[in-house]
Amino acid sequence: MKPSSFYRALFLLVWIFLTLPSSVFSDKTPSEKKIEILIPDGSNPDSTWGKDALLFEDIDLLGDASEENSKNHFEKSKEDFRNALDRFRKANDLAESKRKDFEQLTFEADRYEWQRKNRKENFERAIVRDLNKARSDAIHLLVSSMNSLERIQNQKVRDTDGFRELQAGIYREYIKHQLVLKNFFQAMDLLERYIQIGTKYYEDSEAQGFLANCYERAYRLSKKNRDDQAREKYDILRKKHGLLYAEYKFGKDSPDFKEFSRELFRD
Repeated sequence: MKPSSFYRALFLLVWIFLTLPSSVFSDKTPSEKKIEILIPDGSNPDSTWGKDALLFEDIDLLGDASEENSKNHFEKSKEDFRNALDRFRKANDLAESKRKDFEQLTFEADRYEWQRKNRKENFERAIVRDLNKARSDAIHLLVSSMNSLERIQNQKVRDTDGFRELQAGIYREYIKHQLVLKNFFQAMDLLERYIQIGTKYYEDSEAQGFLANCYERAYRLSKKNRDDQAREKYDILRKKHGLLYAEYKFGKDSPDFKEFSRELFRD
C-alpha cells in the first residue's frame, strides 16, 4: 500500500470512530436504562410536584393540647420551611427577570452567531451558579426545619395530620432541590422516608417514580463497582418502585400500566 493510501485509510478509520454515537461504547444495556427513559427523574427545575401543598401560613395545627416545647419546635420548623420556600422563590424570580432582560439586550461586539451563542452560554452558567447557591441555602434551612420536627417527642403531636403534612412538605422541597442538583443518593434517603409518612404519601406516583430513578442509579453504580449483593438489591427495588409509579399514576388495570410493565421488563 502506498503511504498516501495508508494515511487515507487511517484517517477514515479515525473519523468513523469519532463519529460513532457514544451509546455504542456505553456499558448500559437498554434494560438498564428503561426506568430513566420511562419515568421523569426529577432533575427538571420546573417540576410541579408539591406546589399545591399547604404552606402552613396562618394555621395553628396543634391547638392548646400540645406541650409548650413541642409547639415551639413546630413553629420553628414552620418558620424555617417558609423561609426556604420564600428565599428560593425570590432567587428564582430574580433569575427569570435577568433572563428576560438579557433577551432584550443587543451587543455591538457580537458580529457573529458563535459570539452571541458564547455570550448567552456564559450568562446562563452564571444564572445556574446563582440558583445552585440559592438551592444550597434552601437545603440548609430545610435541614434545620427537619431537625426541629425531630425534636418533637410528643407522640400525640407526631400523629396529627398537621405534623405529617409539614414533614411531607419539607421532604418534598429537599428532594426536589437535590434532584435538580443531581444528588440522587441524598434524594433517595429522603424519598424512602417520605413514602413511609403515611398511605397517601406511599401512593404518590411522582415520589415512587423519583425513587425508582434513584434506585436505578444505585444499581448502575453497584454494577460498576462489582458489588453483586447491592446490584441485586437495587435491581429489585428499581423495578418494584417503577411498577408502583405506573400503578399509582395509571391504575393497575389500565392499558397504560400493562404497556409500561411490558416495556420495563423487556430485554
